[in-house]
Amino acid sequence: MSSSAIAPFSLVPGASWLTKEGQILPVTSFHEEWMREHPELTGGSRNVCELILKTGWISVALFKGGYVELMIPSRRDRESRRLVRELLSRNGRLWTKALVMSMDEEGYVMIEPGDTADQSSLDRRMEATL
Repeated sequence: MSSSAIAPFSLVPGASWLTKEGQILPVTSFHEEWMREHPELTGGSRNVCELILKTGWISVALFKGGYVELMIPSRRDRESRRLVRELLSRNGRLWTKALVMSMDEEGYVMIEPGDTADQSSLDRRMEATL
């Protein structure tokens, strides 16, 4: 399946990248391996954290049972929070919990479906542990 066949902001099983434009880039193995296979898209990034910080992309991993892990550039960044909300609110039936990890600092936040009711709800949740 090509990434062009995947609707914007889709939550797909396994690993993927969410670009700032909402495009989903499936990762069929590990993110690092995908990066080696797609150097034209990575901008010379050496690892996942560097790619996320450089591009503003979000690493997405959807596991069985609806558990999602998201790695974002920063919980303080409005664009990152907007992308997280767009992804999760469009796919409410596919997930039950989302762990959001920020690449610019230590710590994480656990998101539940009610936290994505609107942008201000998600913003409050994302800022709660800063």
